[in-house]
Amino acid sequence: MRGKALLLLFSFLIFVACEVKPTPEPINYGKDACAFCKMVIVDAGFAAELKTKTGKVYKFDAIECLAAFILAGIVPEEKILMAWVSDFANKGELIPVQKAKFLVSPKLRSPMGLNIAAFGKEEDLKEALRVFKGKVMTWEEVLEYVREKWKDKIQRAHSG
Repeated sequence: MRGKALLLLFSFLIFVACEVKPTPEPINYGKDACAFCKMVIVDAGFAAELKTKTGKVYKFDAIECLAAFILAGIVPEEKILMAWVSDFANKGELIPVQKAKFLVSPKLRSPMGLNIAAFGKEEDLKEALRVFKGKVMTWEEVLEYVREKWKDKIQRAHSG
């Protein structure tokens, strides 16, 4: 009986220890490379990250690279645990894409040129809109925007 209890406890501890946590890993700016475009990630205002249900982490230098990566189906949607984007107002702080509010403006000048920034708080978004102008989008609208602008890049990534 005691052996079974120890085995059960040991199995439970292994399961808990191996469980993939829905939290982002720190991005090593200046060293980590973008999983989509392969550029080194340097700007903490535009970075993003995706984690699979198996714990594999993909890091991105721009929100548009994360969106294109998802759209290309490099990781099947059902295997994605979570995706995060950098809060432009709090550079380096990663927030879930579902909670983020997005602003697209040519004045933002993101590393890959689609100029998408994310904000975790409504008041930060309003201030950025006042300063940069532009268009406010949801995550679904960002995906459509990137699909439209980067159709060829997404197709190439999907094919190869």
